[in-house]
Amino acid sequence: MKRSNSITVSFGKPVTASCLIPVLHDSTPNCISDPFMVYGEEYRVTALSFGTPHGVVIVNDAESIDVWSLGSSLGTHVLFPQGANIVFVQIIDSETIKARLWQRGEGETAFTLEAVCVAMVASRMLQKIMVHKANVLMGGNTFEVEWDTIGDAKLTGPADLVHN
Repeated sequence: MKRSNSITVSFGKPVTASCLIPVLHDSTPNCISDPFMVYGEEYRVTALSFGTPHGVVIVNDAESIDVWSLGSSLGTHVLFPQGANIVFVQIIDSETIKARLWQRGEGETAFTLEAVCVAMVASRMLQKIMVHKANVLMGGNTFEVEWDTIGDAKLTGPADLVHN
């Protein structure tokens, strides 16, 4: 994304410590692809935050997901004691992610800048993408997120969307 009307913002380092998100689970210090049971089915959730609790679920087809129903069930799941936003992520190719968002208290939302970063960082953490920069398609917009797994996550997008 190399447009003159774009802006880059840093979101800092992602929070993955379960006690800081918060998310409850017993397997490791971080909630990475942990099973959550909803409607008798298992969904693998990765929890992280840049200030707001998020759960990420990798899906085959983001368009076919019932974001309202599944998002609200996962976002209010007992394992998220304070609730969480849920991001459904589809890997399009090695550098492109498509995502949809269920936002607590709102329902399905086109995007938040934090959710855009969460989508890319979780995909990288799960090794679904291996590049340091990826395009995230969300809410009819294209954002570029850069994260090298140890530094700050940086988002570049249209200035009118990023600067509010």
